[in-house]
Amino acid sequence: MRTRKKAAAVFVFFFLWTVCLGGCGKQEREKITSAEQLNDAKYTVGVPEGAAGMYVAEECLSEAELKSFGDSVTACLAVSQGKLDAFVYDRVMMEFAIANGLTGVRILEENLGESVDVAVGISPKSDIDGLTEKINQFLADLKADGTLDDMYERWVSTAAGTMPELPEAENPKLTIKVGTTGLLEPFSYYEGTTLTGYDVEMIYRFAAWMNARAEIRTYDYGGLIAAAETGEIDCIMANLNVTEERRARISFSDCIYPSVTAVMVAADEGEREPAREYRTLSDFEGARFGTISGGMADRLVQGAVDDADDFSYFQSLADVIAALKTGRIDAATFDEPVARLAVAKNEGIKVFDEPVVPDEYGYAFPKNSRLRDQFNTVIARFKEDGTLAALKEKWLGADDSIKVLTAQDQAGTNGTIRYYYDDLHEPMGYVGGGGEPLGLEPDLVLLIARELDMKVEMTSCEFNSLIAALESGKADVASGCMSITKERMKRVDFSDTHYEAALMLVVREETGGEAASSFADGLKESFQSTFLVEGRWKLILQGLGVTVFISVFSGIFGLVLGFALCLLRRTNRKVLSWLCAGFVRLIQGTPIVVFLMILYYVIFGSVSVPGIAVAIIGFSVNFGAYSSEMMRSGIATVDKGQSEAALAMGYTKVQTFFKIVFPQAARNFLPVLKGEFISMVKMTSVVGYIAVQDLTKVSDIIRSRTMEAFFPLIVTAVIYFVVANAMTAVLSLAEQKTDPKRRKRTVKGVVM
Repeated sequence: MRTRKKAAAVFVFFFLWTVCLGGCGKQEREKITSAEQLNDAKYTVGVPEGAAGMYVAEECLSEAELKSFGDSVTACLAVSQGKLDAFVYDRVMMEFAIANGLTGVRILEENLGESVDVAVGISPKSDIDGLTEKINQFLADLKADGTLDDMYERWVSTAAGTMPELPEAENPKLTIKVGTTGLLEPFSYYEGTTLTGYDVEMIYRFAAWMNARAEIRTYDYGGLIAAAETGEIDCIMANLNVTEERRARISFSDCIYPSVTAVMVAADEGEREPAREYRTLSDFEGARFGTISGGMADRLVQGAVDDADDFSYFQSLADVIAALKTGRIDAATFDEPVARLAVAKNEGIKVFDEPVVPDEYGYAFPKNSRLRDQFNTVIARFKEDGTLAALKEKWLGADDSIKVLTAQDQAGTNGTIRYYYDDLHEPMGYVGGGGEPLGLEPDLVLLIARELDMKVEMTSCEFNSLIAALESGKADVASGCMSITKERMKRVDFSDTHYEAALMLVVREETGGEAASSFADGLKESFQSTFLVEGRWKLILQGLGVTVFISVFSGIFGLVLGFALCLLRRTNRKVLSWLCAGFVRLIQGTPIVVFLMILYYVIFGSVSVPGIAVAIIGFSVNFGAYSSEMMRSGIATVDKGQSEAALAMGYTKVQTFFKIVFPQAARNFLPVLKGEFISMVKMTSVVGYIAVQDLTKVSDIIRSRTMEAFFPLIVTAVIYFVVANAMTAVLSLAEQKTDPKRRKRTVKGVVM
């Protein structure tokens, strides 16, 4: 017991020491300014194992030392910690990682190599006839009706994806087995215990399109191709790049979208300018501004700030915020309600108090539209009776439960209003979690339509296409935080103002001389993100349950198998004994990861066996091989004279073995067997290779969301430490019960 307490104390010391010193030790590195510079043997460049980035790097950075990584999270963190000079990967994924909290890195402006198609991987052994043609037709339908663009906008561009209400198959006639990773936000990741993302939505949509049931299986990235190649799954939807090597093993669908390869390097602290202080608008002279394309913000800022000519244009609010938080721009331009809501939802940014210019929003109409006067009449009445004030309170407040659109319950005898709106300006106009339109401006249109006894047909549209929709006759009215300007009034008519606002600047919050967060605060934040956010503790418990389940049953079956092998090794039939000896040597000489993958993808490749069952079989065989040798060695230590004496006293061979030999042998091999069992428990951490979501796999899932290298791994180590010690205590108790010296004995009297 004292030894165990010392071990626990040493582990706790190591834990605290790692926390305190984990971020130290980065060496100063040469500034990297171009990808061409990395084409040198002195640089170590990370590449994604088997993915397009690896082949692009092999072609463009052939002189560098290339190091393969099975998952992108580990590689990105290695760059931020100075362990890699660069990482070659998909630009969208790296930008997403930075926007979601990865620090200490930057992405080079230039792309590396040519773009690579992202497509659906298709198993050559799938039982579904014509699967490739069906997937291609499905993708063509999604492209034609704009669904694919909408999905990319929600999940990738704006990072605001929420799984919509999707149609389900009625009386599904077949099951489609689809492989994905669960580690690639925003494509396939876990939100709490729920698998979600761009690819997951596509899986469900395809299953409904096929009138089938979707069976989603998660694998490490390296196991996806093998699973498809052996027919374990029908197809792969996991942001999969098309490469020639992969084409030789599986088929691919048509291109979903092209992927661009970029290079991530460590951020150079020396190149960062001192934090600028903004007290008045004049302090923004020479600053880098970001705005959404198609708006008037750039001209308004130029009219208020001297030397304001450095503008970057983005397609969405999320893109602008990501650029601001990562330092690519100094200030973002937003309309006042959008700016305040963005700050409320994003830490590290704030609204600059002085407005750039007062602003007024109005609804836009085609020239000489009669509908404009009707809108003006109702808007004037709503201003007087407080309806507009109530709308502002409803949509700009914090209570999301009341943020629903007014129902269309009128007859619509006066026709239908074709309303186009920009859905990227929350709270004025946006899309809800179920894909439904929300916002102050759409709600106001519905209220006005009720007064006019008209129906409303809503269509979301990019901001820079709204006026074109009006001019082409597709829309009767449009909105999107649209400022009433003289230039726009040359092309369209505007209603009276329905919202008085201002153009605001959003900047980063500079910590300046403020004290850094304490060690305790850092631990608290890490604990919350690892355990509490999205209920991730449930995911950890599920993974722990899988680890314990595999360990316990593998231990039981492995002992039975080991005992059987031990007896067969002791048989007088030499051929049988040699075969068992060869089997044991084969298992001992095969790495457990390789053995598991052979079982899963080769031996059980054509049979639908759950990954957990394969894991139990694999570890039972592995543990049985080692335990048989331990038992055999323990039996060899028992003096043969005791067996001879027992036989002379009239005991049979079976009685002699079980009552005399084996109990004494157990005293010798149980301590070693106990250690081997604990080693097996820790070895179960590799079952993620065969699509089993154990404790270690769960840790990878959480790290892929939090982008934190330290805490999830240490938590996993602590849990394994606790589990291993608990199982050691149980085995020690069993060892004491089986020790003949500690067993209670009674002396039976002799009956005369």
